[in-house]
Amino acid sequence: MKKVTLSTLLTLLSAFLGVAQEATTPATAPATAPATAPAKVKKPAVTNSSAETVTGKIGYIGAKKITVKAKGAEASTAFLIDPETKITLNGEPKAITDLKKGWNASVTPNATNFPTAAVISVTKAAGATESPTKTEE
Repeated sequence: MKKVTLSTLLTLLSAFLGVAQEATTPATAPATAPATAPAKVKKPAVTNSSAETVTGKIGYIGAKKITVKAKGAEASTAFLIDPETKITLNGEPKAITDLKKGWNASVTPNATNFPTAAVISVTKAAGATESPTKTEE
């Protein structure tokens, strides 16, 4: 009985030491390094292929392109901007350079060319940038 127990013990010990040695090799060293937050992988924008209006946050603004990420969507939707694209901010006509990343926008695609934006409409609340003034009693 002692021989069986001793051989079983030696087998377990050698298996344990083998696993412990593998854990300290350079090939698996990063797995034992302190955990850090994984880098956030940005998904590329998907070119619009639908006639539906897309409402969400502006992610990218360029002279010829805008991306909008709808709430709950995995990726942003990309729209091309041409000279016929109508851009409004609170109902007033604006240029693409007047828009800012992070603002909420509704983009309606061109009826005959879905990847191109027909209307980009941004509604921005009137500025609450100034603090209220205090009145003395």
